[in-house]
Amino acid sequence: MGAVSHVRELNEHYSKGIEYFDQGLYREAISEFENLVRKCEPGDPLCRLGQFYLGESCAHLALALSRRGAADQAEAELRRAVELRPRYPDLHYHLACVLIRRGEDDKAAEELTIAVTLNPRYGRALFELGLLRYRSGDRQSGIELITRAVEVEPGYSTPVFRKGVASHRAGRFDEALIEFQKLAATNVDDISYHFKLGRDHYMRGDYQAAIADFDRALSIQSGYADIRNWLGMAYLGAGEPQKALSEFVQTLEVNPNFVAARLNAGSALTRLGLWDDAAECYRRVLEIDPDNAEAKQRLAET
Repeated sequence: MGAVSHVRELNEHYSKGIEYFDQGLYREAISEFENLVRKCEPGDPLCRLGQFYLGESCAHLALALSRRGAADQAEAELRRAVELRPRYPDLHYHLACVLIRRGEDDKAAEELTIAVTLNPRYGRALFELGLLRYRSGDRQSGIELITRAVEVEPGYSTPVFRKGVASHRAGRFDEALIEFQKLAATNVDDISYHFKLGRDHYMRGDYQAAIADFDRALSIQSGYADIRNWLGMAYLGAGEPQKALSEFVQTLEVNPNFVAARLNAGSALTRLGLWDDAAECYRRVLEIDPDNAEAKQRLAET
């Protein structure tokens, strides 16, 4: 198989995997990402990206299994994901959630501790760890962690939080715990949640709101090339091509063969008046995908 054909095959596995992932077809996504990882060189950025999304697919499958009551399968999938990507805090957080549902609070606390060590500003993990400690009777540590979670994630700053704090200060600890448990259901800093919100804002043309949500998702885990590419697109939509270009460059550092990001980088360079650099982007796309009609058209127009 020629080099170009091989790269194209790898990109097809990646594209199909992302498509399945976005559709919630996680088993199918896992199959595509496994094929990608198996066929590419270990040092290839696309291989690293495939490993990342393989871990994420395992995590999402695990959450779906957990919601259906298949706790053992869910834990197995998440442990597999953590083994693949041990330094991704959201995987440790999701594993902790499964362990909490199984009543294994001590093991869950260990995973949450790892998550907040990897990302001290991971609001959801801080909150859940605080809630576990508060429920176990370590109320001082618990309230401190919950308060820190609110500081880094203003979405938790609600009347429910303030009611819980008031009950805690009044010594009504059972009432406080009930309020904090209600607050735990607030979906504030989940990556997929903010990614979806960002895309919705983008599609409606609300680019500033999209930027805020993509930034929030990337603050939890910065390794998502797709989210960073969308952030760049939002900056383009907001009329900030220099910031957009920065995001596309970072995207391509993660995955140099990300065709859409390279096309977008060309658009940003064009808006900045850097015609030669834009043309080079389109030529690079055609090296990766010789049949790319959009790159051919843009190159002809540059």
